[in-house]
Amino acid sequence: MFNQHFDFSIGDLLGGLFNLNTPFSSQPAQYPQQKVLKCGNCQTTFQQFVNQGKFGCAQCYEAFQDQLTPILKRLQNGNTVHTGKIPARIGGTLHLKKEIAELKAKLQQAIEQEEFESAADIRDQIRSFEKKVLSEGGES
Repeated sequence: MFNQHFDFSIGDLLGGLFNLNTPFSSQPAQYPQQKVLKCGNCQTTFQQFVNQGKFGCAQCYEAFQDQLTPILKRLQNGNTVHTGKIPARIGGTLHLKKEIAELKAKLQQAIEQEEFESAADIRDQIRSFEKKVLSEGGES
């Protein structure tokens, strides 16, 4: 019953994700002729990317951003920004340091907008987080 052998490449996989090819078929789906999307730097077309499974240069990500965003969201559970993984043993202080950096930016913005009560609250939050970082053994 399932003894058929299918030749299936990364291009077929990408074509399926981009809805350009029918599943397990090398025949492209028929769509009205559209403007060919091409990278301005390396001249790689979007169709070439789908067929090869790789870009020609770093600027291709920007050139094909509109086509990639929905695919990346589907593949990465709605995320389009890579957050990475942080080892558990140092994760706590890294998260705190990131929060401190964000609060410092908010503090600067509050000072520039002359919202001094808000700035004082943010300053107190920063001090609290810095104490936590020091107590967990990290450097501020």
